[in-house]
Amino acid sequence: MERVCSKKTKNHWFKKEYPYHIMVWMGIAFLAVFSYIPMAGIIIAFKNYRIGTGILGSPWNNFAHFISIFEDFYMLNALTNTVGIFLLSMLIEFPVVIAFALLLNEINNITFKKIVQTVSYLPHFISWTIMAIILDTLISPSRGIINQALIALGFTENGIYFLGIKEIYWWVVVIASLWKGLGWSSIVYLAVITGIDESLYEAAKIDGAGRFARMRYITLPSLRSIICIRLILSVGSMVNTGFDQAYFLNNPMNYEKSLTLSYYIYEIGLIRGNFGYSTAVGLLLSIVSALLMLFANGLVKKINGEALF
Repeated sequence: MERVCSKKTKNHWFKKEYPYHIMVWMGIAFLAVFSYIPMAGIIIAFKNYRIGTGILGSPWNNFAHFISIFEDFYMLNALTNTVGIFLLSMLIEFPVVIAFALLLNEINNITFKKIVQTVSYLPHFISWTIMAIILDTLISPSRGIINQALIALGFTENGIYFLGIKEIYWWVVVIASLWKGLGWSSIVYLAVITGIDESLYEAAKIDGAGRFARMRYITLPSLRSIICIRLILSVGSMVNTGFDQAYFLNNPMNYEKSLTLSYYIYEIGLIRGNFGYSTAVGLLLSIVSALLMLFANGLVKKINGEALF
């Protein structure tokens, strides 16, 4: 009798929750097909892979690809650019996004606040393909709005080809990335801010605290956990920095500064057809990403007392 009741109960709960089961199993299937099954291809990194012979028919290379990584001049250049762009973006984007969320939260005019949010969110939904065209329209030496303004103000006579000056490439892509992701990145901070107890702000007002004082002593400390989490995740994804920008904005004049690790993997793998070497680089970078995330998590936990895991 107990078994029958138990079976009926299970069937009842399954019928009630089957839409959720479908969503969960679809997600698991997606991960299996696109994330776990392709991991079998990692073996290419340890072989002199040729398409004609296949993975199993290709000979082992005694870690030759991994040895080549440390002898590759372009790899060092790509690493320098990736770390440089990442650190510059952290120094600029992180505080600007937080400041934007704090200031946006202080706007009392609901209509104006919604307009600002909508305008700031829109660039996120524009692909880098379109963003590159818009950026070219803005900074083009001949017809760019920015260059037209600089010429009118007398700063230059013929315009400046910003993407042709390798020394400022990092600044161009970081500012463009900030413009594209400012509003979207601020959503998570605004979500946390809306969950802060209003009584804290009321008590601060009674004590005579102004807006900036409330932001400093109430809002910012409440964002500490989410800031730490985003920092850990950002450090873990550092090796993927700059691919879209390099793909659409690189040219022979800025190649030295636009070559990043993710773009270099794409270049040697899909353009040059050196699948074994690109797989070895990707595998090594994945390990480094995991180690960086663990290091950032441990450092944040030691400083802040709490971390992602």
